[in-house]
Amino acid sequence: MTSALSLYLDALRFAAAFTVFLSHYGAARISGGLFWHFADYGRTAVLVFFVLSGFVIASVTDTRERRLEDYAFSRAARLYSVMIPTFLLTALLDYLGKTINPTLYGPEWNPEMAHPALGYVLSTVFLGESWTLAALPGFNVPFWSLNYEAWYYVLFAAATFLRGTLRAAALVSAVLLAGPKILLLLPVWLMGVAAWRWRAELPRQFGAPIVAASLAGFIALEALGGQHLFWHPGTRWLPPDFSAYDYILGVIVALLIVGLANARLPMPAGRFGRMVHALAGTTFGLYLLHFPLLNFFGTVVPGPPDGAIHRALVFGLALSSGLWLARLIEPRKMALKRWLYAVLSRRPQPAVARQGQPERP
Repeated sequence: MTSALSLYLDALRFAAAFTVFLSHYGAARISGGLFWHFADYGRTAVLVFFVLSGFVIASVTDTRERRLEDYAFSRAARLYSVMIPTFLLTALLDYLGKTINPTLYGPEWNPEMAHPALGYVLSTVFLGESWTLAALPGFNVPFWSLNYEAWYYVLFAAATFLRGTLRAAALVSAVLLAGPKILLLLPVWLMGVAAWRWRAELPRQFGAPIVAASLAGFIALEALGGQHLFWHPGTRWLPPDFSAYDYILGVIVALLIVGLANARLPMPAGRFGRMVHALAGTTFGLYLLHFPLLNFFGTVVPGPPDGAIHRALVFGLALSSGLWLARLIEPRKMALKRWLYAVLSRRPQPAVARQGQPERP
């Protein structure tokens, strides 16, 4: 992966995370509906994450994680290094927020588990969205997508690293545990894998036109109605707001990535590039942390939700706290990965990949 492509994918990754932030900030109880236009684009951004994730996972398994052990330790470290502090912070903020104002805290989302701890337990092993379940770790709504992505990691590992009867057994077991609604969005994730596989098949002169065509296709899709262009069947057996839009968007994003991989991309100045890489390094943490922070500050900051001071304080406090905490906890991935190798492996940890390669579950 070239430095230019890595930078542009990092920019796309952070833009997606920030879009999710804005989509939740726009809730009436948090900001009085400011930026309500972004409400539908939060889910769109999650689908972008899925395609990016498939692309990156296909890349790392081709270039540096060639053994199942390396792959498994990297994925586990990536997920749990952020999940564990996120669960602790979510539980604390939920408790404080509901103690201060239980009537306002999170009315737009009511966890379905009989006991709140069960949502955390199921989320720890990524079973919160299996079959007809809809369990969350507290009021952390964005976590729903991690249940999908973790199972895509497992299915991809089984198909890539295992052989024969063991592969068949692993795939069947993963499919039965994940359930149908998680599998329905697997093609979107696999479009990212396909983008990695096909990126070198395209003549380079077609790169820029494909980038332009994919952007035009996205603008046209949204102008026609986006997700509202298609019927959203309401059933617990399907992903939230699932429709043909998901697959169409997946194709568009995959084509955009293939085009970027072949276009002659200008490299921004060094300082700007470093800023993009730094912001991209916060995306996973910001994605998982922002909703508990918005819920908390939206509850405790005084004044009406549509007041200018309330809006500014909630936006600034939630975003700055999310970025700061993400910068604090995301580097813990390497420490957890070293611990996994030390405890569970007799082989040394492979060399650390250079900084700047995009990686996001």
